[in-house]
Amino acid sequence: MAQNVTINGVAYSNVPSVEIPLTSDLSQTAKFYDTSDATLSAGGQMLNGYTAYSNGTKYTGSITSKAAETYTPTTSDQTISSGVYLSGAQTVKGDANLVASNILSGVSIFGVAGSLTLPTISQDGVTKVLSIS
Repeated sequence: MAQNVTINGVAYSNVPSVEIPLTSDLSQTAKFYDTSDATLSAGGQMLNGYTAYSNGTKYTGSITSKAAETYTPTTSDQTISSGVYLSGAQTVKGDANLVASNILSGVSIFGVAGSLTLPTISQDGVTKVLSIS
């Protein structure tokens, strides 16, 4: 959003920035931008350590960054917090052995229902289920 500016009695409309010479040979200048339409606020809304200006106020980012990481399934949940910028690939390891035929019937692991049944033997009219050791 540009501003209307008057310099030395001359009015200029919709000026997005003003550049002022700092040296007589114009080799160095200072440029000022209109930031009145910026949406950045005190909440940071940018990565931790970065700064920006909005409507004349300087803000410092507060969003943490999470580098690439590999997660191996365990017996408890592993959570990536909300509001974190993922700056690298997050990988959840898989296992080709996670198939129904490798999981005991009646047991479910990571949503895979088992179909493995233990073998039984009969001897002298007595049926026994073999166990897993």
